[in-house]
Amino acid sequence: MKAIIAKNTTRELELELQDAGHTLCNPLREILFENKHLTFAGYSLPHPLIRRATFIVRTDGKAKPIKVFVEAAQKLIERIEELRTAFRKGMEA
Repeated sequence: MKAIIAKNTTRELELELQDAGHTLCNPLREILFENKHLTFAGYSLPHPLIRRATFIVRTDGKAKPIKVFVEAAQKLIERIEELRTAFRKGMEA
């Protein structure tokens, strides 16, 4: 996956995620909403067959949007690991 930053200011981040669809973007957006400094998080997909999403993150200015985005991505990775561990334990039982 490749991320291209189109805009990065103190309150707004806009980036294009190549090879990304709803499967990645929707959980990431949900985790972004957990951040108290977030004022907006959304993404758009130009076409269902084109796997490229444009993500926009806005904050109140007390946290850098790129930092908020990276933290959300790290949380998503951690939660996927927890799910994988729980699944494997369940398969052993």
